[in-house]
Amino acid sequence: MLNAVILAKAYSLMKRVGRKIALIIGLSFLAQTANAELPRVGSLLPAVTVERGGEIILSADGGTRQPWQPLRPHSRPQLIIHVAGRLAAKQQLDPVVARLARTQWVNQQVTMTTIVNTDDSIWGSRPFVEHSIVTSKKHSPASHFILDSSGVVAHQWHLHPKSAAIIATTGQGQVIFFQQAPFSAASIEQLLNRLQQTVKSDLN
Repeated sequence: MLNAVILAKAYSLMKRVGRKIALIIGLSFLAQTANAELPRVGSLLPAVTVERGGEIILSADGGTRQPWQPLRPHSRPQLIIHVAGRLAAKQQLDPVVARLARTQWVNQQVTMTTIVNTDDSIWGSRPFVEHSIVTSKKHSPASHFILDSSGVVAHQWHLHPKSAAIIATTGQGQVIFFQQAPFSAASIEQLLNRLQQTVKSDLN
């Protein structure tokens, strides 16, 4: 009988503790959700910090990583590509990458930043995705490559899972273009036109 009473008290205590833990988790989730914000044209790019993973910095012995957040003010406009760590998401960017390759002034006058959400990758593929991004950094050292191991950017900016997104900003961090996949030829031209207008405005 005594054991039954003890077990009942223990069960009651566990239920109360469980409710408190659930409440704490729920409040934490609400706080994060309250801070989440979709990038909007005409507004400043929502603040975010990538601490798990971070920006790849090349060094003599390979590559290191450091926390990353969008810089503003910046010396020139920025083109930010966000992509899930999946081949299908990368392929969504093929028409964008092909068009940018034919537009030399973008590489010369726009800061290029690629954020790869390795939290949104196929199980077991993360090491291969990370190796691919480090290789890309070596081929394009002037560009910025960020590994987002916790998916914080996708969460904070309300981006679609298993997909890609493009954000362009002025040097002051104001969003001038935002779109999630798919990307049509017309939308890519709109992106380039807005970047070019911003570049000309900065020169004046």
